[in-house]
Amino acid sequence: MILLALAAAAAIQWTGPRTVEYQGPGNFCGGGYMISLARGDRALILPQGHGGAQATRLVLGGREVNLWNGAAPQGGRVVVHYRGSAVTEQNDGGSIGYTVLDETSFALYVTSAAFRGFRNDAWFFRHANFNADADQGADCLAAKSF
Repeated sequence: MILLALAAAAAIQWTGPRTVEYQGPGNFCGGGYMISLARGDRALILPQGHGGAQATRLVLGGREVNLWNGAAPQGGRVVVHYRGSAVTEQNDGGSIGYTVLDETSFALYVTSAAFRGFRNDAWFFRHANFNADADQGADCLAAKSF
């Protein structure tokens, strides 16, 4: 019983990485890009990474989208240009992903089980603004930590 109480107290005091949440409606600003969140949508900054990159999970209209920061640039067909960046589409064995490239040596990789190809993924790109300065001067949502 004492061990359970100590474990519970330790869990309360734990100060390691926590998930941070942004809830719509409003703009989620991700350090150079911006995603518009509708009521019920959310963005989660996850404490774990993918290949050393921090992950952001978006839930847009019930569909999950994952953003991987610091990804290696990948080739592919350019599907859209933004001011200061371009988005390329990759098809890896039937799984669709997008790489957002700018003038830096790092890219943003975007994945979702709901992606079906650029024409069908307009639901996501209507929310996304990958202009290099999309979040400058924008009204961005405040975070909740849990």
